[in-house]
Amino acid sequence: MDHLPVRLRYASAQFFEAGGVSVSFTAVSAKVKNIAFAKDVAVLYAKGGVWSEEAMAWTANFGDHDLFAHQVQQQIEECVIRYSANGETYWDNNEGQNYRLATVVMRVGGNVVLNQATSKQGSEAGGGFVFTTSWLEGEIYVNNLSFAKEVGIHLTVDGGASWQDRGASFSGFATESNSIGGSGVEVWKFKTPELNIDESANEFRFAVFYRDLATGEEFWDNNFEQDYRVSKTDGAIVQ
Repeated sequence: MDHLPVRLRYASAQFFEAGGVSVSFTAVSAKVKNIAFAKDVAVLYAKGGVWSEEAMAWTANFGDHDLFAHQVQQQIEECVIRYSANGETYWDNNEGQNYRLATVVMRVGGNVVLNQATSKQGSEAGGGFVFTTSWLEGEIYVNNLSFAKEVGIHLTVDGGASWQDRGASFSGFATESNSIGGSGVEVWKFKTPELNIDESANEFRFAVFYRDLATGEEFWDNNFEQDYRVSKTDGAIVQ
């Protein structure tokens, strides 16, 4: 999946009533590798067998990747993401199966995707000194393929000299999914230990993983084979 420079972040069907009026739409978010300044990103979707295409708008840049988002003003049945840059066109079509929302109300690309990670700093006193502590915490979205699973991050705090796996814990269903009673996407939260800051590197570097223990399959979101990188500055964020 990560050999492609585009990944569906999520497609989420929404429905609510306000003032006696029923409102339905589909929120779509995608990540793309930052391979050129000019980017054309679109969602292609089907409803009742009819396919349409709508442009997605840029929402954020994180250096080596960008986020795009769009709201389709109806509940759709399936979708794919198109990304064009530098005269080339790339697709995330769920490996030819498309992302289908007929039986669940939310899907994420590649079965696992980083939602957000935030750098944190604190302080700890001991031996007459005050030490600066540092850790990383965040959320991972996974498609609920089976009950038995392992979710977490593969992380280095010292610029790649050493790596460690840190597990995440189940936190519930994604807000977008849970709001209309769906169970397609789970939220898993992680937090690394609060240790003395390692000043040999000024950033956290990591990827997220999802192991389906029922089938033995393993899925990764490693930011298009670049890994995610976020400054150790308190409050720094990557999505």
